[in-house]
Amino acid sequence: MRPPSRQLEVFGRTVRRARRERELSQEALARSAGLAAKHVSEIERANRDPRLTTLLKLADALDLRAGELFALYDEQLEAAADAP
Repeated sequence: MRPPSRQLEVFGRTVRRARRERELSQEALARSAGLAAKHVSEIERANRDPRLTTLLKLADALDLRAGELFALYDEQLEAAADAP
């Protein structure tokens, strides 16, 4: 099995951070997004490459616009690039 891509790892951290900032459990986020909790867990752990529709559902459930979710992703990507 191939290791997850850097982009998936960073996106997973982005979703986890946004979820925790809103004090949501994975189950609550999944329920709000119409997903299985296992699906959210796999995205956060970079074990799943989400489809566009899933990204949009997650953004909506996190009370974000898709562009805001991707802006958070960009911030996380820059932070990861600056890390040793």
